[in-house]
Amino acid sequence: MGIFKRVNDIAMAGIHEVLDKMENPLSMVKQYIRELEGKLMEAKLALSNQLLAERKYEVIIAELEHLVQKRTRQANIAIDRNEEDMAVLAVEEKLATERKLQAHQDQYEAMRQQTLALEDQLKRLMELYEELQNKKLMYLSRANTAHAIQQVNNTLYSVDASSIGKNFARMEEQIWQLEARAAASLRVNKLVNATVSSAPDLAFQEDVSLELEKLKAARKAV
Repeated sequence: MGIFKRVNDIAMAGIHEVLDKMENPLSMVKQYIRELEGKLMEAKLALSNQLLAERKYEVIIAELEHLVQKRTRQANIAIDRNEEDMAVLAVEEKLATERKLQAHQDQYEAMRQQTLALEDQLKRLMELYEELQNKKLMYLSRANTAHAIQQVNNTLYSVDASSIGKNFARMEEQIWQLEARAAASLRVNKLVNATVSSAPDLAFQEDVSLELEKLKAARKAV
């Protein structure tokens, strides 16, 4: 199936509907794009050659128009000089040149119509190429999203929920034990500190007794 028949089929059915119904639309879009790129190069080259041919015809037509004007002037000069033979010769060449000019103008007009058709075809190919590129991006995005969802689903299905629950229970038990030990250690430290602070300071009490005896002896001396 040629690319232009494919383009026609897609244009008739609608590109979105055709591609969406394919089993692997992304692969088909890529194939269309590759084929279109080749046809676009051919169309651009054909249009370039067509425009070059037009330019050549424009030059030839301009030369023939100039030659018609020249032969007309020559015929008028010969008539003014009563040079009948020269006038006839100039008129003959003028008419022959005008026929050539008309033929070239007709060919040029036909060529212009071909150029317009090529330009229209190239424009349609470019529009289709852009639409296929957009389709490619959309399908890639959808494929990547579907792949990511599938990966997540596979991960979820591969996980043993009961095993995870048991692991969390063990971790929670270990954390509870750490917290209990920390709380017990804090409580023991508070008790020890309270006991130490409430125990009598024997050295201090001895100093108090000695100081009291000194004061009493001083009082008796008085």
